[in-house]
Amino acid sequence: MTKSIFLITLFLLIVMVCVGQAQEKRLVIGTASTGGTWYLLGGGVSGIINKYIKGVTSTAIPSGASIENIRAISKMKQDLALTMPDIAFYAFNGQEMFKDGKVDDIRGLFSTYPIDIQIYVEEKSSIKSISDIKGKNPKVAVGPPGSGTEVMARYVLKEYGITYDDIQEQFLSHTEATAAMKDGNIEVGIVTLGTPAPTLVELTRYKKIRFLDIEPAVGERVNKKFPAYFPRVIPSGTYPGMAKEHHTLGWMGFFIVNKDCTGDLAYEMLKAIFDHKAELDAIHAMFKEITLANATKGMSIPLHPGAVRFFKERGVIK
Repeated sequence: MTKSIFLITLFLLIVMVCVGQAQEKRLVIGTASTGGTWYLLGGGVSGIINKYIKGVTSTAIPSGASIENIRAISKMKQDLALTMPDIAFYAFNGQEMFKDGKVDDIRGLFSTYPIDIQIYVEEKSSIKSISDIKGKNPKVAVGPPGSGTEVMARYVLKEYGITYDDIQEQFLSHTEATAAMKDGNIEVGIVTLGTPAPTLVELTRYKKIRFLDIEPAVGERVNKKFPAYFPRVIPSGTYPGMAKEHHTLGWMGFFIVNKDCTGDLAYEMLKAIFDHKAELDAIHAMFKEITLANATKGMSIPLHPGAVRFFKERGVIK
């Protein structure tokens, strides 16, 4: 009798454990390569989800960023991911790198903070402006092939009348680009990162670098063509040895989910993140710019219904 009770109790415990495991939802969060602020942000969001949403565990993973993340969200290989506004727009509407097929099952969750295009050279470089690139045929790191960074690099260079025929393009991630600059293997680096970017801060330990401005007039011209991009000024002193302010372009990176993400989960993620935003602020200075007021700024695709519900409750949208 005692043995029977023991076996029944053991069986019930096993069933309870299995049911608990079955009910626990596991999320994968797509970010970008390590060394950038998106990877840090994904880790911070993952920590908040794990801490404050019962029955949900999440893991932030490095990735190839926007394009890879969008495809992974569509295929449900990721559950939450970061992207650039232009890449999301192209995906949703089947344009540019998505011209072979639109990816219209993605939805916006919330906008984060400004991502800046940062074009840098060694302090001693004879390249003093973006226009100077033409005619020198330099090795230029333009981002991974087909990435959001590469799309933006081509776009900005085109504004100055520069094409890949004028440079030796190097398809490198931002960590690879800074390593190449450190070793003297490139002359110009183009990255899209939150400021200050850890990988560029690290580079300044080994090389004196200088940033090439996207002049305000050019920035305004780009903004009129694509409002998701807006002129930005990076203050002097943001990076070691940065003696003057830097004019560039920025945009709001944002989180996306699949349209089939439940409304309750989307809502709970937003509630956890914004109710405990101070925990993100402690990770990186840029994360303080994540606010409810800016949470839908630059959103280039439709919001998820769970996000609409949350933002209406908080008075962000009507």
